[in-house]
Parts: sequence; structure tokens; C-alpha cells
Amino acid sequence: MKPILPAAALLLLLAACGSGGPDNDGAPAAPANGAAPTPPANGATSAPAPADAPAGSFAAYLPAPGSHQARAMALSVPAEARALAQRMTAAIRANVQWYQAYAAQYPSGELPWHANLGISEAEYRRFLVLTNQIGLSEVGRVTFTVVRRADGGLALATGGPAAPLNGVVVYPDRNRVETPLGQLTTAAPAANRQENSPTGPWQGVRWSNLGSSPHSTRRVALSFGRRAQGDMLIFYDYGPTDAESVILLYPAAGPPALAR
Repeated sequence: MKPILPAAALLLLLAACGSGGPDNDGAPAAPANGAAPTPPANGATSAPAPADAPAGSFAAYLPAPGSHQARAMALSVPAEARALAQRMTAAIRANVQWYQAYAAQYPSGELPWHANLGISEAEYRRFLVLTNQIGLSEVGRVTFTVVRRADGGLALATGGPAAPLNGVVVYPDRNRVETPLGQLTTAAPAANRQENSPTGPWQGVRWSNLGSSPHSTRRVALSFGRRAQGDMLIFYDYGPTDAESVILLYPAAGPPALAR
């Protein structure tokens, strides 16, 4: 029986290993759990929100105006997994059209091993084991503030390892986000049900520039969510490597939105 890896876990590793996942090089990510293509964020899946989806349905996942104490986190990837992921990245980049077609054959997001992935079947089995060892490590404590602007936007401001969030403005009523790298106008409910993923299970909302900037090869995405553990998550993915992402965890005011 061939080893099978969830596409979301594969893409997470490709992005986290600093070699640039295919999704940030013009090749769409593989569908995960039947969802639309998503960037390699944190094991999450997403699907396009209905055109009439109420913006208020996302409000529970957004930070309230005021100051918040948060932990800035980074993905911790085993060195062996990093090396294997770099080889897969090179193979996928060299054969992007094949990868797109192959991933499309598995809408559940479970990708069996294939020689075109650039590593042996035995190495892919090992890679499968290593995906369970990815974790989050704290890189610092930050304070971030949320200010409600006169136009209804929620402006984020912070420093330290979370400084790339400066200049981000969320417009829940307009269903879009403005960032220093452009507008994110594609909104989708997002959920990660994988118990062994780095973030653990969470659900929330995700905005991306997928379809917003047709001429841009740089994918940008911003997710807000509530983890099953009860705290809140912000994930800002603005580049092809883990050095170009921000992950914040901060206390929630209300009960978890996702059952434990």
C-alpha cells in the first residue's frame, strides 16, 4: 500500500522549510478535503464563501478593538523533513503542470507517493512520520492593538516579530482586507480539523489575494480563528518561506467556537 499524505501537510512543510512552496511560485496548491486551492498555511482547509455570506458570521474570529497580549510563534520543522521538502519543492517546480493535474485527481487532499515528487517511496514514508513532529515554538511576546477607524475598518498595529501586520486593515462589512502588499478580496470560512497539526484544530475565516491580483505570483493570505484549546489565532502568510509569515496566539474573550 502506497503511503498517503494530506496535501495540506505537504504544502505546510514545503512552505515552512524555507524553500518556497509551489503555491507561492505560480502553481496553485492542491485541494485539501475537497476545498478550493489554498496557500500552505497551517493545515487548514477553506472553501469560497457564498456571495451572500454575512460578514457578521466572521466577527467571532476577529480581534476586538483595544490592546491584546500575544505570543508570536514560528513553525519548528525537523531538519530531515526540511531536506526532504526541499527536494520535493525542486521536483514540483520543475514539473508544475504535472503536479497540478496529479493533485486534482485527489480532491480529498490525500496525496499518494509518486516518483515525480522527487523522493523515493521509503523517503515519502519517512516524510509522513516527520509531519507529526512539526510544532510551534514561541519566538517572543508582543502587544498588538486594534483600532476601529471611522470607515469601519479594523487597523492592526504591533511590533517585534509581528511587525509585518502593521498597515493591515480588515473591513468585515466589505468582506475584504487591505495590506501593504495589496487587497485581499477572496474570503472563505476556514477550518483545521487535524489534531496533530502544529496549530491544533481551529476554525475561522481566511482572506487571500487569490483572484484579487491576477498578475501577481506572490500569494498573500490572512487568517483569523479560534483554536479548540480556546485561544485565538492570527496567521499572516505573505511570502514563500516561513520567514515571511506571522503567527500570533492570544487569549479569547468568549467560549470556543470549535468543539473540543
